[in-house]
Amino acid sequence: MHGEDVRQVCIAVSRDGDYRITRSLTTGEMQRLEGKVPQEQLQQLKTLLKSPEFKSLSANHGGLIRQDSESFAAEIPRKDGAQRLQWLNADGESPFPAPVAKVVDWLKHFDPKNGKAFEYAEYPDVCPSSGFRLLQPSVAENGRP
Repeated sequence: MHGEDVRQVCIAVSRDGDYRITRSLTTGEMQRLEGKVPQEQLQQLKTLLKSPEFKSLSANHGGLIRQDSESFAAEIPRKDGAQRLQWLNADGESPFPAPVAKVVDWLKHFDPKNGKAFEYAEYPDVCPSSGFRLLQPSVAENGRP
């Protein structure tokens, strides 16, 4: 499957490589698969997530959303709690920082070979629990007495 055919992808990967992936395709189809990440790919992902550059990223980066935008959200369990990241390439011109771009690239190239289909009711929580929220701008009131 080509990355341009995918509109949204969420993946949950356990430490031992079990995965559940949901993909919303540009055709409107929703794909839900579970299986085992091949050892080489699992090691690549672990290396990316353990890199000092990735671990040092701060939690939220947003922007004004224009026509073409990309978002990245992750929850990574750590010894001292979970690292939660949200990044937004709001205008298609502000690329993700290199550590995020490497994880996004890994996702684009991950091919869930031999994955078994699963139903939403079995695992409804594949995507990170705190997704992007659209914020309303605050409006200052300048009233005269």
